[in-house]
Amino acid sequence: MSRSGLTAELVIPSLNRLDVLRSTLLHVRTLYPDLRICLGLQGEMPGQEFQRELDSDEWIRMERMTAPGTTRTLNHCVGSSDADIVLIMDDDAVPCPGWLEGHIAAFADDPVLVYTAGREVRATRQRHPVSELLSILAENTFGLVVGTSKRVKGRIVGWTDSIGLIFGNFDNDGTCLINSPRGCNMAVRKELFMKLGGFREEFVGNAWGFEADFGLRAASQGSLGRFIGTAAVIHHEISSGGSREKRSKDWFRDFLANHRVLMRELGPAGWIGAMPRLFRRYLS
Repeated sequence: MSRSGLTAELVIPSLNRLDVLRSTLLHVRTLYPDLRICLGLQGEMPGQEFQRELDSDEWIRMERMTAPGTTRTLNHCVGSSDADIVLIMDDDAVPCPGWLEGHIAAFADDPVLVYTAGREVRATRQRHPVSELLSILAENTFGLVVGTSKRVKGRIVGWTDSIGLIFGNFDNDGTCLINSPRGCNMAVRKELFMKLGGFREEFVGNAWGFEADFGLRAASQGSLGRFIGTAAVIHHEISSGGSREKRSKDWFRDFLANHRVLMRELGPAGWIGAMPRLFRRYLS
C-alpha cells in the first residue's frame, strides 16, 4: 500500500516474448521489490526455470489466457485485481525512478480521476524530422481549438480530435489533461474503469487504437485523463513477437479493422484524419 492509502498492482500482458518479459520483471523488481504484479500470459508459457523464478516471488500472480487478445487480457487482469489502482505496462518497457509514485500521486490528488498516462521514452525509434515538422504544423492548424490545459510546453499531448487526428507527444515532461492515453504506460482507477466497461474487446490483433477509444468514451462521460511526465518508462519496442508484430497484410488488415472500431466514437468525420495514417502504414 502506498503512502496515499491506495493499493496498486501492475499488469503486464505478454504474448510469446518470455525472454523479454523476464528481463522486464528484473528491471521492475530492482526499483519496486514489493510491487504486486499480474502477468497476463498468452501463447507460450514459461519453462521450468522461469516458472521457478515466478513461483518464488510472492507478489506475482499469473493469468493464463486460452486465446490471444490484448484488450480481453487486460480486462481480465484488471477485473481480477483487488487493487485500487491498476498500472498497465508493455512487456518491453521498463520503469524509471519515480514511475509508480508519479501515477499514484495523481490519483491521490484527484479522487475522481479515471486514468493516467506516463511519459514514454522510445529507446530505438525516433520520429523523423519531416514527420515531426508535419506534426507541429498539424498541431498549429487543426489543433488550434485544443486549449493550453491539454498541452505541455506548447505541444498537444495524448489528444484525439473530432476528425480522427491523434496527437501523441508522450516523450515530454510536465503534466496536462488528455483524452487518449498510451497503453505502454498508463494506470486506471479500477472502480471507475469497470463502470466505463473497460477496454472494448472488439479490437483485434495489434489492437491499435483501443486506448484512444477508452479515452474518448471516458470523455463522453465528462472524464479526462491526466498525462504525468514524472511517471516515465523506457520503451524498447521489440520488433519480434507480441500482438503488435508487423506481419504484412495481416497486420494492416487488423490496423484497418481497429480503425473501424474507433470510428464508433468519432463518427464518419474521423476517417478524415485516419486516411493519412492508414496510407503511411500501408506503405511501411
